[in-house]
Amino acid sequence: MSDTSTTSTVSPRVDRLSLVQQLSSGSIGTVSKARSPKYEGFVALRQFQVPEWLDDVNDLIKRLLAEARAANALDHPNIARLHTGGYKGFTVFITSEYVEGPTLKQYVSGRVPTLEEVLALGKQLCAALNHAHEKGVIHHCLTPSNIKIMADGTLKVLDFGLIRDKDIYAPIPAKRLENEHYLSPEQVRGKPADRLSNLFVAATILFELLTTRHPFAGKHLGEVDKNITDVEVQPLNLVHSRVPEAVSRVIVRALSKNPRERFQSGADLATALEEAFSASPAKAATAVAGTASGQRANAVPMSASSSQKVAVAPITQKIPAVVAPSVTSATTSSRIPAVPAAAPKVSMPPAASATGARDAETASKTPTASKPASATTTKVAAASSPKPEKMPVKLLAQWKLAAAAVAVLFVVSALAISLSHRPKEKPPEPPPEAAVPVQPATNSQEVATTTASPIEVREVSSRRGSREKAAKTDPVVAAPAPVAAGELYISSVPAGATIEIAGRAGESWKTPQIMNSLTPGSYKVTVSKAGYVTETRSVEVASGNRASLEIKLVATKGYLTIAGTPTGANILIDGKDTGKLTPSDFTLDPAVHNVTIRKAGYLDTNTDIKLAAGQTVSYAPSMKMAGRTDNIKVVGGGIKKLFGGGSSQGMTVVEFKTEPKGAQIIINGKTLDKTTPVQIQVEPGNYEITLQKEGYKPVHTSLAAGANEKVKIEEKLNQ
Repeated sequence: MSDTSTTSTVSPRVDRLSLVQQLSSGSIGTVSKARSPKYEGFVALRQFQVPEWLDDVNDLIKRLLAEARAANALDHPNIARLHTGGYKGFTVFITSEYVEGPTLKQYVSGRVPTLEEVLALGKQLCAALNHAHEKGVIHHCLTPSNIKIMADGTLKVLDFGLIRDKDIYAPIPAKRLENEHYLSPEQVRGKPADRLSNLFVAATILFELLTTRHPFAGKHLGEVDKNITDVEVQPLNLVHSRVPEAVSRVIVRALSKNPRERFQSGADLATALEEAFSASPAKAATAVAGTASGQRANAVPMSASSSQKVAVAPITQKIPAVVAPSVTSATTSSRIPAVPAAAPKVSMPPAASATGARDAETASKTPTASKPASATTTKVAAASSPKPEKMPVKLLAQWKLAAAAVAVLFVVSALAISLSHRPKEKPPEPPPEAAVPVQPATNSQEVATTTASPIEVREVSSRRGSREKAAKTDPVVAAPAPVAAGELYISSVPAGATIEIAGRAGESWKTPQIMNSLTPGSYKVTVSKAGYVTETRSVEVASGNRASLEIKLVATKGYLTIAGTPTGANILIDGKDTGKLTPSDFTLDPAVHNVTIRKAGYLDTNTDIKLAAGQTVSYAPSMKMAGRTDNIKVVGGGIKKLFGGGSSQGMTVVEFKTEPKGAQIIINGKTLDKTTPVQIQVEPGNYEITLQKEGYKPVHTSLAAGANEKVKIEEKLNQ
């Protein structure tokens, strides 16, 4: 540090640097990559000329070096270190840390950084500014081109210690327009940069990173400046849907036109950003986690309920025997005893129960039977079977025939009822527990003579296999899925254009605009703005998607801003009184327009302004106070009072001569009685004088009269 402070007042001895390559011609001088033995590596060398014709050239150099000396004290991982600064003659040299990596502008070129990247970069930028502001150092040229991103993601702010002075700041026109976007309202109004200006520019950069758009975009300097000072920024979540609303509020506050409404330090802005970023994703994650956990919690009892039905409920025990698609007639007959066996109220001879148990066991070993059906039937039969007893062969054969008949009737009835009730599955069914108030049959005769209950059949068809069949065979009668609404984003250059949609009379919006809940289909959109050609486009909005419509309006008018000092002057355009006072804005046809500003007690100001389509021109003259005309005196042969009397002390004598003689004299709109040649006496002040004679072109001149002066005006009139 001691060595740096010593060299800050002398040349950094560039002869000891080995220049490697010129990096760029910046807005202030040129920047080169150089090898420095002192720092055992590369440094960035900036050199620029201070105009030696300036009256205060020495003061400017002192201010430059004082700023560099202050920046030399900055020591922060997100700030490129300034090493030395000095001058030789009128050339100023500054060496600083050489940072390898792309600028922020290059880093995001062709890609959209993630929200996590933006948060990380924003926190580093705020930390750098906060450290510098605590040391009393302000950045005078903060832009994405003065920020670099290293390979490990570290952000480095360059060019602390440079002053943006009008005498050394000389970018090319395109670069000037680019840099103009990164000024605060105070800087546009001519005030120097301060810490709140730096934070405003930081928020501008964050806006651009989050939305990929610039908040104050304009085609020329006047439009950009007006957007910065007068136009409120759009909420970021409307410009780009990915931006959380909480983050949008933070950036909008940081871009307030009033400095007192902004964040007052980089630390405050970084904290607000981090809280906004962490709050929004946390809520979304909580919602997703809650939904997932709710589904998991619901899935467990649903699964348990199903398994309980298979093991306990009599109706679900019938499902394997009824709907197994690969069961042969022999298998079916062998399973029939499992049906009454599953119902606790069925009365059956012991021998029949024993036979049913043996048949069920045989069925469970049959290869063509489904595994779940066999297991369930075997389990139920085994659980319900009493101790086997012997039965006469004749009686056993009769029971088998009866069971076969019952099975055939039951299968036919179940299939018929299932087909007849299938369309009724379209509306949502009540929970199975509430839809099955069915008592099991008390004997096999009831099963044979009573057609199966529709509720039992629904229970059968509610199994997975039946649901899959219904889904495949009944697409037409299924309830139509709700159509998801679409979105439409409409923007224009310039912004603020009026949006109208065909078929929605009486409704209008301003660009940029996101339109939600639109029915999918084709929309005819009209975008209009005063001074621009109206554009009409058709856009297709798809279900669940966002369509975008970006329109660049073609200007048909020019824009003229007329101000001046003092304010409140009448404005005449092309000889017609507009009825407006300064300052005022006008939208005019492309042409050359004559503008006159008139105010009592001041001389008129007049000029011709050429306007092109889409061009914005400002005209703000300083009006001169007019000299009095009510006390002019004519001098010669004796003093003759024209418009009043008074003492001649401190007056100015003006002598008029013209060729030819006899020209009329008009002073500040007052016509003298005398013609040329003549001498008059006027008070000190500003005068507009017209000399005119019929058949000759008038001559206009001006006079700034001082006290006790004598002025001669001689003019030759041309025909």
